[in-house]
Amino acid sequence: MEKKTIGAFIAALRKANGMTQRELAEQLNVSDKTVSRWECDEGAPDLSLIPVIAEMFGITCDELLRGERRSPAERQKEEETGDTPPPDHRAVKLRRQLLRSALVKYKNRTCIAMGISGAGLIAALICNLVFYRGLLGFLLGSVFFLAGIVCQTVFLNRALFSVDEEEFNGLPELNRFKRYAIRLAEQSVGLTACLIGFTAPLALLMTENISGGLDGESMLGLGLIGAGIALVLSALTYRILNARFLRRGVYTVEEKEAQAYAHNGRLLRQCILIFAAVLAVTLVLWWAVSAFWGVLSLAEGQVFTDYESFAAFMEQDVRDGYSGSIAETVPVDSIMGGMEDIPRETLYDRAGNVLVTYVPRNESVAMIDYADTDSRLPITVYTYADLRAARNVVAVRNVCFGFACILEAGAAVAFYLTKRKKMA
Repeated sequence: MEKKTIGAFIAALRKANGMTQRELAEQLNVSDKTVSRWECDEGAPDLSLIPVIAEMFGITCDELLRGERRSPAERQKEEETGDTPPPDHRAVKLRRQLLRSALVKYKNRTCIAMGISGAGLIAALICNLVFYRGLLGFLLGSVFFLAGIVCQTVFLNRALFSVDEEEFNGLPELNRFKRYAIRLAEQSVGLTACLIGFTAPLALLMTENISGGLDGESMLGLGLIGAGIALVLSALTYRILNARFLRRGVYTVEEKEAQAYAHNGRLLRQCILIFAAVLAVTLVLWWAVSAFWGVLSLAEGQVFTDYESFAAFMEQDVRDGYSGSIAETVPVDSIMGGMEDIPRETLYDRAGNVLVTYVPRNESVAMIDYADTDSRLPITVYTYADLRAARNVVAVRNVCFGFACILEAGAAVAFYLTKRKKMA
């Protein structure tokens, strides 16, 4: 039989079996337009369909890829010797094209999985920064992250199982295809893991029973620390998985590559251990600084050593409780104006004696700290402006610690890249 293209060969086989394009398409679960494109050489069947088409028409995958049936003499010789005939150059070329096509499809699907994870990050940030619902943002983002990981796993399995080991055996491109597919999946899932670590601080709001969220600076600082921890855990996990893949023969490496792989593995373990130790020191230092210099420790506040000045400050007519600006000071008598039903605040000592009574009109007051003495003096009053300034300092400090973790991770990665041995 004269050699044909794979499309022309499929058309000849279809006609010889009395099938229409629609009938063939229905059996292969594709559209008749797809079959038409195959037969016009405007495309090629997916790798997973090659064995199905070959079995449907009673030929081998090699014959389908070569575009011709083997002669009876070749068949008889193959059955007698048990040897597989050398692959045709055109068939090898077509196999490589099919592998490249499968790799392009897999890359596109991986972009979809990464996009789903990216959408989870956006959803978490919107819930936290716009609606100030950090915990809801973490839960919503986790749904997207889980969906991205599941999709990436499905795409990887589909790409690997679409390759027929027997038909593509002997092609070095097959081994590279598997390695690249696994590596791309690791990068995709690793990115998702870093995003999970970045949004993980929002989950801490659940333990503190806070219905709000984190400000942008705190989110950035704590998120970078969480992403760094997730990066370390991902690297350890991928090292274990790659070693298992090699033992099970999912893909193979040559002797020279095996030596480079072993060297890179030892170097990676060293880098991870050093980075983990430095990161642990950084986190302990961050915890200690946060514990001893929290928001209240950094907030200045106003200290009163007598009851009169404290009462006068609390009776100031401040309408905006968040701006911290004082409009005017109004005496108590003019505030009362004969309106005895206005609520008053009374401060008692430990024995229950009245120390001071005032009308709480100052809406800028956020917190009052009384001394643990009988007189309750001195009294420290923190306004919203004081706490906001202290929170800004804490946020900047968190960002600095976060960037320190990123620099540590970058140094570890740079050291590994400069010392590792390149693999083909």
